[in-house]
Amino acid sequence: MSQDFTIQEEESSPINLGSIIGAAKRRFLFFLIPFVLILVGSVIVGLILPPSYLSGGTILVETQQISPDLVESTLNTDPNQRIKAIEQRVMTRESLLKIIDKYNVYGNDRKVMTVSTLVEWMQENIQIGVITSSLGGRRGEATIAFKVGFIHESPQIATDVANELVTLFLSENVRTRTERATEATAFISEEAEKVRRRLAQVESEIVDYKRKNKDALPEHLGLRQNMLERTEMEIRDMRRDIRALEEEKRYLQIELTSARTGRTAEGGLQQSEPAQSLATLKDQLLDASSRLTDSHPTVISLKKRIAALEQQVEAETAAALAASQGQSSAPTAYNPVVETLQVRISATDEKIAELRRQISAASGRLKDLEAIILEIPQVERGFASLNRTYEDLLAKLNSLETKQAQAQLSQNLEEEKKAERFVLLEPPIIPTEPISPDRPKIMGVGALFALAVGVGFVFLIEFFDKRIRSASELEAVLKHPPIVSIPYIHTQEEAGKQRLKIVFYALIPIAVIALLLVIVHFLYQPLDEIFYKVWMAFDQLRVTLF
Repeated sequence: MSQDFTIQEEESSPINLGSIIGAAKRRFLFFLIPFVLILVGSVIVGLILPPSYLSGGTILVETQQISPDLVESTLNTDPNQRIKAIEQRVMTRESLLKIIDKYNVYGNDRKVMTVSTLVEWMQENIQIGVITSSLGGRRGEATIAFKVGFIHESPQIATDVANELVTLFLSENVRTRTERATEATAFISEEAEKVRRRLAQVESEIVDYKRKNKDALPEHLGLRQNMLERTEMEIRDMRRDIRALEEEKRYLQIELTSARTGRTAEGGLQQSEPAQSLATLKDQLLDASSRLTDSHPTVISLKKRIAALEQQVEAETAAALAASQGQSSAPTAYNPVVETLQVRISATDEKIAELRRQISAASGRLKDLEAIILEIPQVERGFASLNRTYEDLLAKLNSLETKQAQAQLSQNLEEEKKAERFVLLEPPIIPTEPISPDRPKIMGVGALFALAVGVGFVFLIEFFDKRIRSASELEAVLKHPPIVSIPYIHTQEEAGKQRLKIVFYALIPIAVIALLLVIVHFLYQPLDEIFYKVWMAFDQLRVTLF
């Protein structure tokens, strides 16, 4: 017996479909009420939510029309970066407030809401999307266009604001590129002008340096060396002349002595043999000095012989002078030869003095020339430093002038809109369909949620209700099968109530459907338009299939 009961208990343990149907009949209202309420609420929410319309325009990023090999633009930034930069400029508080006030975007909310809140709403409703194209391989993607749009409850306001934003993007791009190109040209021009001023300053310094060191300029080194050689030659010549004059003076003095003593030849004065040999040797020394150095043996031998003869001549001259002095006490007659020799000796002394003065002046010039030649290397170093600075500045100026010309071409390229630019490809138009809310989705999610809540509510009530309603439930409680089962006998009154319930339950879905249709017709879209759209969709589907 216990074994049979166990088998019956195990057989009754799985979910009984009859029990589920019975529970559904008993708890139909508990399922229907929350289901209807949530479903109607989701429909109302979906229909009450204000529609939002998106209006936007497409802007093409057009590449430079002139080849970059011919004219290179100074603005080579990535289009994405430029779009982001322009976005930050356009979406500033000041710009957005101007648009809000111009088109009355938020109506009366403008008076009650804070400026920060309105700007945040505006920024959230602005949509900017980039359109890229693959370059192939590992080169990544390139931006070829971007979209600018605005979301608003009013299609007209959405279109007006989108047009304003598109205009701002286009004008801001032109203004920014032109401004940057102008700034680049102005900057390079300013730098070139600075270099020109510095170059003029260095030129003035070079002129002043040349004026200050005009006698020691490097280019005059050859001239100074030639002047030094000529001066040295002049000094040597004058010294030779002095020696010749001194010899002549000595000869004149000897002749004067001879004239005073009365020793004359037939034709005039007669020189002694040592004096004649001395003159001959001096002539030989002058000739040898012009050809040989002072250390040459011939020159040295001539100098020794000249020195010996000079001593001998001086001794003879001294003896003659002594003899003449012994006779000077006696009165002498006028001797024109003596007078002539004295005049010639005096003239020779004057020539020697003049030559010595010229030698002193030439020696001074020689020292000055030597000092100047010694100073030339130092002056050359300073001059070379100034020249290097000048050449560097000149090269820098040439480079800046080349860049200035390129920058001016780039500026002209931007001003004439021949460089990379933004072109309006599709202007914003007034939208006819809202992008939100997604009413079918809201209603579908609401229906699923209403179904889940109704089923869950029924399950909870059945779970907490411990009343016994079937023989299987009784058998589960008593652990023993019942002896006999008596079916429930319905009265006439209960049958009538049951029929009323069925009618009521049938009317409820009809009422709900009618209510939904009324809500859709008045709050969303007229039913005839919905029917027309559905009919057109079916007709198109039929044409496609058949």
